[in-house]
Amino acid sequence: MFLSGIDIGGTSIKFGIFDEQLNLLQQWSRPTPKEPAEAAALIAAQLEPYHVAAIGAGAPGTLNAARETITADNLAWADVPLAALLRRASGLPAVVINDGHAAMLAEMRSGALQNVQTGILLTLGTGIGGGIVINGQCWRSPAGLAPELGHIITHSDGLPCPCGQCGCFEQYASATALIRMAGGESPADLIARARSGNAAAQAVFAQYVHELCTGIVSLNSIFAPEVVALGGGISEAGDFLLDACHTTLARLHANPQPTLRLAAHRNTAGIIGGAIASLKLGVTMHEGLIQNN
Repeated sequence: MFLSGIDIGGTSIKFGIFDEQLNLLQQWSRPTPKEPAEAAALIAAQLEPYHVAAIGAGAPGTLNAARETITADNLAWADVPLAALLRRASGLPAVVINDGHAAMLAEMRSGALQNVQTGILLTLGTGIGGGIVINGQCWRSPAGLAPELGHIITHSDGLPCPCGQCGCFEQYASATALIRMAGGESPADLIARARSGNAAAQAVFAQYVHELCTGIVSLNSIFAPEVVALGGGISEAGDFLLDACHTTLARLHANPQPTLRLAAHRNTAGIIGGAIASLKLGVTMHEGLIQNN
């Protein structure tokens, strides 16, 4: 049995094919279509050759678990019945979870948050996703909503956000924000220049790290996590990012200062989490078939 893990992002959809032991066999990506139905059709077409048992997809935004709809401001999607669209397009069982939840499942299973009782994951990409571990469990509200860590306010009356608020964390500390700070230069190129000693690049990177750590300090004051894990594209900076964050957190008087870790799965966390969700769905479907026979 093959499983799929799908990570729907603001610019691209990542695909992963896994075996039942959640070993990643193949991965690729495609640009994200604007329309939800087109995205569902693309996912179904891409997966068709692999005869997967189920589809597990992580998507950004607020998930209404009861209605199986998702609202994603970064995609301009409102109350989209994405799971139903995927089932209709593919003919397969499908489950949709918040992309931060997907990344959390991956890191809790075999990554930076494994065996952690209280922790935070921040995925630094087009926006900021992630989640919170409390008492060893991925935290959800009583209504089943995932925390929107990218939308805590770090700047009063700051930059407008597609969510309708102003001053959201992700407007200042996402990869998109770093591109804006760098005048359009890619994060990878900017960070490479900063590493090599370019003073202008170092100044931009220091500003970015200050914004990131401002949000971390706020979250640290509320949850006092053992571990804060950093994932997404920006985490590819590795120890260069961690060292800068340690210095900045000390300057901002984070107390107690949490242990910082790089997300073990980096840019594959979303597809692994989607595969975990599809595995759970596949097992449930299989058990249902056995019980009905």
